Amino acid sequence: MSRRVDPALTKRALSALKRAADKAKLSEEGLTEWEAEFLGSVEERLTKFGSAFADPDKGQLSAPLSLRQGLKVRQISKKGETEADQKPRTGFKAKDKSPTPTNRKSIKPKSDKPKPDKPRKPLARKTGLTSKGFRPKKAD
Repeated sequence: MSRRVDPALTKRALSALKRAADKAKLSEEGLTEWEAEFLGSVEERLTKFGSAFADPDKGQLSAPLSLRQGLKVRQISKKGETEADQKPRTGFKAKDKSPTPTNRKSIKPKSDKPKPDKPRKPLARKTGLTSKGFRPKKAD
C-alpha cells in the first residue's frame, strides 16, 4: 500500500521538531536522553520516508506524525516555554459562574422608564395567503 504525505506537512513537522528541541534545550532541565533519542529517530524517519509512522490505527495516513508523536513533540516544546511565552488560557472558568456582577466590565442600570412601544410591521408573506387565512375562489 503506497501512501503519499504532503512534503509541506513533512517540512512543517521537521521544523516543529527543531523548535521543540531548541526550546527544551533552553529550559532548566534540558533534553533528557530519551527525548533526544525520540526527536532524533522521528527526524530520521521523516527525512527518509516523509512520515514517522505506518500504522493506520495511530493516526491519519496522510499525516507526517502520529497522534502520540505529535503530543510528545508538543509536550517537549512546552517544557521549554517560560510563563511569558505561554498564551493566556481562554474559555470557561469556575469563577465566571458567580451570580455577582463583579467579573463583568460594565453593567447598565435598568431605568424605571418603560420603553416606548414600537408599532410592529406585519411579516412579509410569500405564500399568497392573507392575514384572514386561505379563502378558496368562489365558483360562479
